[in-house]
Amino acid sequence: MKHMANMWEQTAAMAKQHEQQGGAWLKLANDGDTAVVVFLGEPHPREVVFVDNKFVPFDETLKAQGQKPSLRVALNVAVYETREVKVMEQAVTFFNTLMELRAKYGLEKWAFEVKRRGAAKDTKTTYSILPDRQLTTEEMAAFQSLQQHDLPKLYAAEAAGAASGASPASAPSAKASEPIDVKLAQAMATALKALPREAVDRFLQKFAVQRIRDIPASKGELARAFVDSLVAEYSAESVADVDPFGP
Repeated sequence: MKHMANMWEQTAAMAKQHEQQGGAWLKLANDGDTAVVVFLGEPHPREVVFVDNKFVPFDETLKAQGQKPSLRVALNVAVYETREVKVMEQAVTFFNTLMELRAKYGLEKWAFEVKRRGAAKDTKTTYSILPDRQLTTEEMAAFQSLQQHDLPKLYAAEAAGAASGASPASAPSAKASEPIDVKLAQAMATALKALPREAVDRFLQKFAVQRIRDIPASKGELARAFVDSLVAEYSAESVADVDPFGP
């Protein structure tokens, strides 16, 4: 029964992860949704106005209309479990809390849990942020080496897409169709060969491919992180299988 309960929890976690994937933005859509993330790089502040259910950049036209801007801050974050880099946009209150945590803990040294408090489309929604776990030296180096989104370019592309009626998130990406880096594919293949066939099948099924080299470059980091998790999982199982009363 315990194994069944664990599988329900694991499946629910995977479902939540898939909901948050797709596009550059980290999505915490419903009350209680959480994500454990590592903050990367520099913040990208924008003065915006909420018009027609979306934030638009504050300009002279809106100023002439008597609109007052609010500050939104975008940040690169890496999802702790997958190391996938996403963009989180928050209000100034969240950023002020983040500044306090930065001074006390150091953002590069910790993974933080961000939790949504408020239903979808609730204008009074807030987000809490708490230190979740301290990173090892190796983890710090790995997270800081991840490729980050160019936030000014990302917002410029979003604005251009909105003006043309196309969403940049749905536009075809050149990188999405490129094959994975050869060295990365070889490294993952070497790691997977040391694991049971079941682990290899899980990997291929997750990324819907028949060969490792068929994985697109856009999913390279996600694939590498999943291989790392499989190695850790099956290594733990092999240790657990050792008979403590054996010779």
